[in-house]
Amino acid sequence: MKLWKGATFAFVLCGAALSILLVKNTATVGQLRRKAKHPSAPPPSPRPPSPSENSPPPSGPHRRIRSTNEMNSLLSEFSSMFQSFTEGELQHVVETLLDRKRRKSLGDNQARRTKRARRPKSCSLRQLELTVTELGFGYESDETVVLRYCSGKCTAHRKNYDLAMKHMMQTGFRLKGRRDKVSNGPCCRPTAFEKNISFLDNKNRYQTLQNVSATNCGCV
Repeated sequence: MKLWKGATFAFVLCGAALSILLVKNTATVGQLRRKAKHPSAPPPSPRPPSPSENSPPPSGPHRRIRSTNEMNSLLSEFSSMFQSFTEGELQHVVETLLDRKRRKSLGDNQARRTKRARRPKSCSLRQLELTVTELGFGYESDETVVLRYCSGKCTAHRKNYDLAMKHMMQTGFRLKGRRDKVSNGPCCRPTAFEKNISFLDNKNRYQTLQNVSATNCGCV
């Protein structure tokens, strides 16, 4: 509501400013016309006035009055136009402007999110909840465990050895007739494990798994 009142006040100020400009322009034009019709000149020699000279000019004053009336009518219409904006129309204008700004902001946020999503994530510890059967060790159990694992990039931890191996895999080994498979960069791996994971299988027997879930990760 405050925004609509502010918009209404702005429209009224614009109308008042334009009205003042029109009045000033009208006054300036009127002065120029009077100077053009009555230029300064030496007073003429007196002579008896003729009957035609005694009669006032029929068109001059009426034309000025009509011009002033037209300008007043124009100003009145202009003022009425600004005052004719209803609250609903102002609300529509304000909502349109806000909607455009909102769409632009959403587009910028989406672009930033896309850029962040493309950025590779560094090596870190993740976790996933699943059943013991889903671990793939052949145990049948409906118990759930939290598997902690390592995932991410280790680009920032590459050494000169890794850069040399990358180059050799692309060209060097082939030129030397070698087909060796080597790692060309450090991998995100666990550096520490949980000692034991105990669970009850579907035959009501306790089982224990070792070194399955990670507790710390590193680029090795």
